[in-house]
Amino acid sequence: MESNNNSEIIAATKILLSVSNADGKIDKNEKNIINIILHDFFEISIDKANKIMTDTFTEFKKSSEIYDDSKILNKAFSYEDKIDFICCCFEVALSDKNLHYLENHFIKKIAYILKIENEDLINAKKEIQNYLN
Repeated sequence: MESNNNSEIIAATKILLSVSNADGKIDKNEKNIINIILHDFFEISIDKANKIMTDTFTEFKKSSEIYDDSKILNKAFSYEDKIDFICCCFEVALSDKNLHYLENHFIKKIAYILKIENEDLINAKKEIQNYLN
């Protein structure tokens, strides 16, 4: 999905950071995966992804309101984009080969806000688990 709208990219970054932080820690591997996702998903340069990640991480540490960020994505993304984004969330959560129950719960919450059908959520999770194994 190509996006020239920084608010969408920032909202997505904050949500991905929130998924990463759901288990109480954000490790370097998770940050690297988020950068790659931003690069691939939004079709932006790695340098731009790194800059957005750095700037957003500072903002994220102060406060992150996932409902507002999810609303931005809900308006901007097609249904297919939403499913792809949930796959990205699972990719971040599974980057340490362990889906913490709080990460899983947080992703379910995001999927609910994005109005993703439960069957599609389950399929997205299975798809990423198969991809990473």
